[in-house]
Amino acid sequence: MRERLKSFVRRARRREGNAVLEFALGSSVLIAIFAGTFQFGYTFLQYNNLENAVARGARYASLIPYDSATTSPSQAFQSAVQNVVLYGSPTAGTSPVLPGLQASNVQVTVTFTNGVPSAMTVAITGYTINAIFAATTLSLKPSVTFAYQGVWSPV
Repeated sequence: MRERLKSFVRRARRREGNAVLEFALGSSVLIAIFAGTFQFGYTFLQYNNLENAVARGARYASLIPYDSATTSPSQAFQSAVQNVVLYGSPTAGTSPVLPGLQASNVQVTVTFTNGVPSAMTVAITGYTINAIFAATTLSLKPSVTFAYQGVWSPV
């Protein structure tokens, strides 16, 4: 009985497979941490690009002539603002600033005060940021508002 116990203790003290086991456990934790960091970083980068595009569109909308007598913008005004958000230019381009971003995702809202336009708000709705492990759907985010400084020329 005593010989069996000594044999068992000798086998337990051998460390031949410990390094492999430690590497397997440690690397799985590190891979999970790196994947989570990548997921967060990629989503943050895409959101930041989207926020910059929305800010460009809202600034553009606040400076160009507004040609509608109501809070509903004309088709030409709305298309120009959407194109600035999508392509960085008032005219339509070939590839949007973010993959999958469409004109239907860009919402333009005009605020009137005392019967004249006072603010332009551009927001993104229904856009999904697809990263490797998860997707994030945005609803009215990001949203940027600029005071209207352009010329109001209703038709």
